[in-house]
Amino acid sequence: MKRIAWLLVICLASLLPAAEEILTVAERSNYTRTSLYGDVMDFLHQVQRESDRVKILPLAVSPEGRMVPLVVLSKEKVSRPSDLALYGKPAVLVMANIHAGEVEGKEAVLMLIRDIARGNIAGLLDSQVLLFIPIFNADGNEKLGRHRRDLGPELAGVRFNGQNLDLNRDYLKLESPEVRALVDLFNSWDPLLVVDMHTTNGSYHREPVTYSTLLNPNGCTALSDYMWQELFPAVARALKNVYGYDSVPYGNFVDREFPEKGWISDALEGRYGSNYVGLRNRFSVLDENYSYADFRTRVLASRAFVASILAYTARNIGAMLEMTRRADRDTSARFSQGGFVLEFEMEKLFDLTLKSYEFVKETIPPEERAKYPPWVGEFIMKKTETPKEYRLPYLALALPSRTLSLPAGYVLAPFHPEALAILKRHGIRVERILDGFRAEAESFVITAVEPGKNIYQGHVQNTIKGQYEKAEVDIPAGSHYIGLDQPLARLVPVLLEPESTDSLAAWGFFNRVIVQQWSNRPGPHPVHRLARKPAVPLLSE
Repeated sequence: MKRIAWLLVICLASLLPAAEEILTVAERSNYTRTSLYGDVMDFLHQVQRESDRVKILPLAVSPEGRMVPLVVLSKEKVSRPSDLALYGKPAVLVMANIHAGEVEGKEAVLMLIRDIARGNIAGLLDSQVLLFIPIFNADGNEKLGRHRRDLGPELAGVRFNGQNLDLNRDYLKLESPEVRALVDLFNSWDPLLVVDMHTTNGSYHREPVTYSTLLNPNGCTALSDYMWQELFPAVARALKNVYGYDSVPYGNFVDREFPEKGWISDALEGRYGSNYVGLRNRFSVLDENYSYADFRTRVLASRAFVASILAYTARNIGAMLEMTRRADRDTSARFSQGGFVLEFEMEKLFDLTLKSYEFVKETIPPEERAKYPPWVGEFIMKKTETPKEYRLPYLALALPSRTLSLPAGYVLAPFHPEALAILKRHGIRVERILDGFRAEAESFVITAVEPGKNIYQGHVQNTIKGQYEKAEVDIPAGSHYIGLDQPLARLVPVLLEPESTDSLAAWGFFNRVIVQQWSNRPGPHPVHRLARKPAVPLLSE
């Protein structure tokens, strides 16, 4: 009788519709193709129909009119930032495809969304809410072509967005709708950790995954130390032991002719996402997957890497949250008492072992010189098939060589609406000065404004030279005070110190005043530094 009952159950089960097979374009094509925007949205809607853990929200509208999706995964059906406090769970953000030719992150994120929604990876939603942006550069994704020098797919998108902007250079000037919306997300959802997925096609090595975090010397060292000393070692072990993939800190050979000299990572400006997030006192991960690995390996290794990170944050989210809260408190209380690093030298952070190859030097024939970029010089270092391990110093520690003392706050002169809007968009506290007053202030006296020789990200960047001088100045009503007694204080001098490489002055937002019209003589920098908060009425904006 029992046997008949079991046979009946099996027969009835066979009549039920099977669970819908939901595969990415990469999976369906045996890792020969990558997804278009419509493929991504169809995939996400299929997953959403299957699981009530998934919410698809609009993040932004791209310059070409595409809705950039934000996918929220949670047990509580979270659909807005205020739900995080309601359920007592911080958010973690994973974003891919900021450079739309670097496509394995997009495919890996889609797979993770599906697998987490189905409960195939246990425990990831117990203590955190997961945010995913699988196709951040939706416009660049659609411009398929043979743009990449990696091992597939044959056709991929382009690096730039619909405005011809590199979105990973826009975090401070905020000229793209995508990055403006992302910064709005940082202010509203306040993700504890942000993973930004890329592809590297630099020096040859055998590890399919490389990683980095905040490198800017003006960030909170406690957070970056934690990443290097705790999170990355644990994640690298899990990536190897659980999934079988090697990883190494992101970088390139200091000297391609002599690899033994070291491995360096020196993209330290705040314009890069991993540094920008760090300057906001949040944890950041730069995920650079190795382009010379085949596409299947890149997709699966990056999926495993992010899964390992999310497993780590699920276990350690409480301690990490307290660290960011402490960083916010310390920044508000003490950042102005320290110094702002303007110049630095790269020194050893630690030693690492790189699994690479032996190389041979080959002179480039004159008839082939046009194939290579100017920086290559007259020779290339050709990879052999002979594996070699290098024990190298990792040059990723920025030691200050020139530091500037900081004030209590800055005053922005009236009639600079673009600059004011950028400061506010970042979430920086800005207060309008209601009554004019006279005070001793530091004013930057410009001696030279040197425009760049080339256009970069739509701008001719300025190098500004000069020095501060103290004097009694009149601060008119309608000016704005930006104090350093706030959690986002680390961003303020990056934007307002004229010699900062990412300052508003360097990007050209003050061009109409820092050079006198008709004469080309240096004009006044429209920002003053104050030793104390103004004792006049202020209106928070």
